[in-house]
Formats: sequence, C-alpha cells, structure tokens
Amino acid sequence: MIDAEKRGDIIILRVSGRLEINQALELEEVINTHINNGSKLFIFDLGDVHYLSSSGIRVFIATLRQLKDINGRLILSNLSQNVVKTLKIVELDGLFEIINSVDDAAKVMTN
Repeated sequence: MIDAEKRGDIIILRVSGRLEINQALELEEVINTHINNGSKLFIFDLGDVHYLSSSGIRVFIATLRQLKDINGRLILSNLSQNVVKTLKIVELDGLFEIINSVDDAAKVMTN
C-alpha cells in the first residue's frame, strides 16, 4: 500500500507490505505524477516495508536519477530492519540519504 502526504513542498510516501514488482510499478506511477506536477522533494517512509525486491530498489535508483536532473532530493526514512539488511547486502546503503524518522528528514530537507 502507498499513502501520499504533502507537507509544504515535500511529498511523503508511506509504503507498506512487500515492495515487489506490482507495488514498485504503482509507486513509480505515483512518483512520476508528483514529479510531473512540479514536486522534487521526496521522503519515503519505509517503516512498514517487510520485503524490498530488486524492483523496489530500481524505483528508488530511477527516482534518485530523475530528481538529480531537476535539483530534487530523496530521503529514505524509518527503515525497517529488512530494508536496512537488503540495502547493505546489495551495497546500496551508501547511495541513499537515510534518516531515522520522517520528521527529522523533513527538518533536514527544509534547511
């Protein structure tokens, strides 16, 4: 499930369950809609993600690239242990900006 919240200029996307191919495609669609509407600041709340597949990782990498082109920013926050473990295994934990809580991520993003 994907829940979107707008906090000022920031889009907070809460993702839950298993982030596999179908949900990854849905997430990508939601992200692209927001980017096409002018949004370029994204926080992903992944606290309720139990499983992160390569499709989910691909969405984050593609979004990071898109946002880089438009001077946007992406922060992953509230990562579940499974997500942390997955990102470490594929050695991508250093690629993303990771902040413990959504509120802290929002503060960092607005400074």
